[in-house]
Amino acid sequence: MTLENRLLAKLPPEELASLQQHMSEHALDLHVTLIQPNEPIRDIWFPTTMLASLVTVLEDGSTVEAGSVGREGMVGIPVILDAHSTPMQTVVQVPGRAFRVSAEAVKKLFEQRGVFYRLMNKYVHTLFVIASQSTACNRKHAIEARLARWLLTSSDGIGSDDIAITHEYLAAMLGVRRPGVTEAALKLQQAGWIAYSRGGVRIVDRQELEDAACECYQRVKEEFDRVFA
Repeated sequence: MTLENRLLAKLPPEELASLQQHMSEHALDLHVTLIQPNEPIRDIWFPTTMLASLVTVLEDGSTVEAGSVGREGMVGIPVILDAHSTPMQTVVQVPGRAFRVSAEAVKKLFEQRGVFYRLMNKYVHTLFVIASQSTACNRKHAIEARLARWLLTSSDGIGSDDIAITHEYLAAMLGVRRPGVTEAALKLQQAGWIAYSRGGVRIVDRQELEDAACECYQRVKEEFDRVFA
């Protein structure tokens, strides 16, 4: 079993084996719901090439992304925090593959207070950083910079410069109208930094796109690298 998920790859053999007894690999399509709001979380997901989005659903049905989880993380954090459910929804943002493990097995390993326990404590810290940075980003930064940041973060999360995402879904994740996303994507493409089609975006010039992104991308990336160095 190839472990492309960075959290799983950091586990010692004996702790990983305890999870593998309850582990299966799945291909997940776009928009599949991994966590339903206010319902018991029975499965934990460790993405490898899939990207999941944690979203807040408002009364009018609109959504705003609070954060994303790719191959660096885990979907189902409330389980280890004894919350067991959450008002937030988690959906597949970019289709791909992920490992599924029973929530019971993950909680049992966490409570043994070994390497997995320490990794999860660090990971929860990074989630707080991501959430606070996203709040500031959505409030203060221009849509072009936010789009550049989102594309870079998503690329890191799936380990590919090709991101299968529509403008409609991008608009929902960024909390803006679709024409605004289309205009921003066109500007990035005209600059030669991305190439987009109806069903996806390819990063063409990563360095220029990083320069165009707001400081939130580097700030979160550097904190993650620092904590998990």
